[in-house]
Amino acid sequence: MDPILVSIATAAAGKLAEEAARGIVAAGRFVKERFAKDDKQEAVLMRAETGRAPVEDLAAAIEEAAAADPGFLSKLEQLAGRKIEVTQVNQAGQQVMFQNNFYGGGPEKVVQGETVNIRNL
Repeated sequence: MDPILVSIATAAAGKLAEEAARGIVAAGRFVKERFAKDDKQEAVLMRAETGRAPVEDLAAAIEEAAAADPGFLSKLEQLAGRKIEVTQVNQAGQQVMFQNNFYGGGPEKVVQGETVNIRNL
């Protein structure tokens, strides 16, 4: 392979990585602005910034906010330049373990149970 092609590919990949990084930084700024408006979210942010809490705690708070607010999630996806998968939470605050999506006609009847305890089948 021609070394110039490798150089061109490296430069192109570097530029793409640069653009992706700018999007992630912009998404981070957006989160900071959003979380500054809520005491609980701001506390999680500040603890992560100072190293008193793991970054995973902040990521979980961001995921919770994104699951609760589709507009927030949409803006994060737009800034990051990619789809973001979030864990869905039901009304009782429990993680949804499965989700069905039907496109077009779909089945006529669907039954979906949230919790099923099976004894002596």
